[in-house]
Amino acid sequence: MSDSNPEFTDIFAITSTMGCGSSMDSFDEPKTVVVFGATGLLGGSVARALLNDPFKFRVRCVTRRTNSDKARELAELGAVIVNANLDDTKSLEKALVNADAMFLTTHFWEEKNKQKEIVQGLNAIDAAVSCGVSHIIFNGSENVKKIIGRDCSHLDSKFSIEEYIREVDTEEGEDKALGLNYTILRLPFWYENFYTVFKPYKLKYGVYALALPMEDGILDCMAVEDVGECVYDILCKPKLFYGKTLGLCADRLSMTNIVDTFNKHFDTMKFKDPKIKIRDYENFKFAGSKDLAAMFEFYRDGTSVVRDIKVTKKLNSRTKSLDKWLDENKDYVEGAIREDEEDAQT
Repeated sequence: MSDSNPEFTDIFAITSTMGCGSSMDSFDEPKTVVVFGATGLLGGSVARALLNDPFKFRVRCVTRRTNSDKARELAELGAVIVNANLDDTKSLEKALVNADAMFLTTHFWEEKNKQKEIVQGLNAIDAAVSCGVSHIIFNGSENVKKIIGRDCSHLDSKFSIEEYIREVDTEEGEDKALGLNYTILRLPFWYENFYTVFKPYKLKYGVYALALPMEDGILDCMAVEDVGECVYDILCKPKLFYGKTLGLCADRLSMTNIVDTFNKHFDTMKFKDPKIKIRDYENFKFAGSKDLAAMFEFYRDGTSVVRDIKVTKKLNSRTKSLDKWLDENKDYVEGAIREDEEDAQT
């Protein structure tokens, strides 16, 4: 788990005194950015960060649910809401016509189908190339199966899409009229998981488990809301990041650090690490347990996980530590716990 990345030293030496307003790239008029997954946590973070600067960016938010509350909230902020489906290339081309950039995140967990996620990602890339989109930012991943020797469907699928992006770039060669400019993001564990998929569960009255099977490993973490500002900075200076892979991270924590930080912020709750083993976790009786166990094994291994705190803070100096994030978001965590307890009583 590296906390420095020499590949980006020169980039940030050049831009260390530059804000977005002194970008190397022209902003004579706002650039149009198409954001996929905009009604989700990650895409929503990116969309909101770009919408905060309407002089530089026009934002199209792609969703299949144009009448949802989240879509309406984005529209109120100034987004154009576009109905498109990653299974339908024609609808994607309509969403991407005349766009300057695309932020793409794909979603495994809705159908838990690795091959379908890959095809959907390839559909979006093909549509972007067909429409002449000049810059693609993709939420990718390492080749986890190659690293740890077993399947991790929701991360391996993203690596397959990464490979395709690089293949398209190689095929286009030096023909800049067709060339594919891309930036790959590799993200860590999100703090927001603590009030969603990995929220604490009750052990007994007032005592809750933070059940992450990290054993003695160190977990790279970040607030997903902070990713949006990183993407904003990349899109302000896109040429600096063409062909780059950026591993983002704001905090690096052991389970002891995580438990201690939670206990610092909650006066009426006690948190513990149940010390679940990865091999036990993969035998849990819920869909995806084996994939999640593989993910945590990959995180715990650490030797092939490159997430760079310094690079992340150069992109977004306001990235939050877990301590700061809990200070601002503990109510969400407590609300998720209370909701589970109420559901258990009904």
